[in-house]
Amino acid sequence: MKKAQLADIIMGILFMALAVFWFMKANKMVKVEFGIGPGGYPKFISVGLFILALFMTVQSIRKGLPKLEIKIDRKALLRQIIFFAVTFAYIRLMRVMGFLILTPLYLFFQCWFFGYRKYIIAAIISIGLTAGIYYTFQMIFLIMLPRFRLF
Repeated sequence: MKKAQLADIIMGILFMALAVFWFMKANKMVKVEFGIGPGGYPKFISVGLFILALFMTVQSIRKGLPKLEIKIDRKALLRQIIFFAVTFAYIRLMRVMGFLILTPLYLFFQCWFFGYRKYIIAAIISIGLTAGIYYTFQMIFLIMLPRFRLF
């Protein structure tokens, strides 16, 4: 049994749970009389995610359940904890620091964290991607992103 097969089963189950969570959150969004409303797109994405995760899980289980061997790589576990802690801090600080200030820093950190050492290119990518996302949401979708506020 391959390690990737066990990883597919675990990730499939986690993604199905995440899809259910997103769908339930989308149901709590404001309902509109006409159109799909703000919850329509998240519901669509969560249903698609659930179906794809279900296919991945079933396909991996059909190959046979893997033999469980639990071996914890402490270095990899520490990297995952750091990754999730920084992402959690990014989400929590977004309301205070704003999208335009925090996102390029977060993206640059992630480039560095995953081993990309061309710092100038990483900075350009971080700033350019942030500007592209900001423009798309602000100008095209007319969705306000969090802004910097001191008080």
